[in-house]
Amino acid sequence: MDSAHGAISSITVALRPETATLLVEAIGEPKANDVTRRRIFDPGAVPIRFWQRDDVQASLAHRDVAQLFRLFLDEFSECTQTQLALLTQHDRSDISNWVRGIRQGRVSDIEVLIRIADGLHMPDQARALFGLAPVGADGPELVSTGPRHPEVGHGTGRSATVRAHGSAHVAICGSRAPDTEAGVIDVAVRCLARLVMSREYKVSHGPVGVGIEVMTYIADRYRPPGFTLALGLFGHRAVVQDSEFVIVVGGAVGTQTEIDLALSMNKKIIPLPGSGGAARRFYRQAAEDRRARSWMADEHFAALHTCHDPGEDFARIIEHLIDNDPGVPSD
Repeated sequence: MDSAHGAISSITVALRPETATLLVEAIGEPKANDVTRRRIFDPGAVPIRFWQRDDVQASLAHRDVAQLFRLFLDEFSECTQTQLALLTQHDRSDISNWVRGIRQGRVSDIEVLIRIADGLHMPDQARALFGLAPVGADGPELVSTGPRHPEVGHGTGRSATVRAHGSAHVAICGSRAPDTEAGVIDVAVRCLARLVMSREYKVSHGPVGVGIEVMTYIADRYRPPGFTLALGLFGHRAVVQDSEFVIVVGGAVGTQTEIDLALSMNKKIIPLPGSGGAARRFYRQAAEDRRARSWMADEHFAALHTCHDPGEDFARIIEHLIDNDPGVPSD
């Protein structure tokens, strides 16, 4: 307890079903007036429309915990910062620092995000937007196309997917080569994994490379129910032929082959030039020959090169391009 409230010799917590009050006994003579009663906030009573608000969904998609907490406290005045701290298993000072903007608002620690989602009783759609696996039976089904198996591995003949009705189909191409940027690829893998989880894209990829890294990251960190095996496609043509969008991160000769095949099939290619390798080479090619990126507005193409955060910004550009593409059915 804060010293401003006086020294505390004992704290008694009692929940009375008929009044749902929290009783806190302060030091001194036991008097009725010395007992403070506070109604306990029930996060299960938060209406679904709160989680459907545009500003709330934007904070979820960006994992901006500070903004989420501010919106939550503004909407539900009966929930105090202390109660929010108890619900999400944080110190009261942590909540205060987030709300006041002293602490970095964006959070990437998956365990922290899970505590927040569980404590606030987020519905599955909100959890997915937060980059977490659903917990209810009514949540989106995330499965692999292969048979169930206790580990993520390589296979043949079919693509690994995170499947949902009306979702886009993307191919994730690329690899770590001598002329690629390992740090940028590390960040891109994490952000692409969260994007695939939250938007429920169907994913094609080869048996090695960035694509399998993304799917392995999803299996290891998000642990979606039923997703236990990622099967890579053998053959460069097989990786790109059924996709609508081809995401390129790093890469060497094999990735360049996939880019050439994608161009011949009029696929929509989205490179991360900061990752180096084939992605950077294609970006330079497309800068000189607009036909290679005729489907993309100049401002979005330029934004790919000026990403301040090579992971988060790249993921947001991909999401925007796919969401606003007329060929992708809406959910």
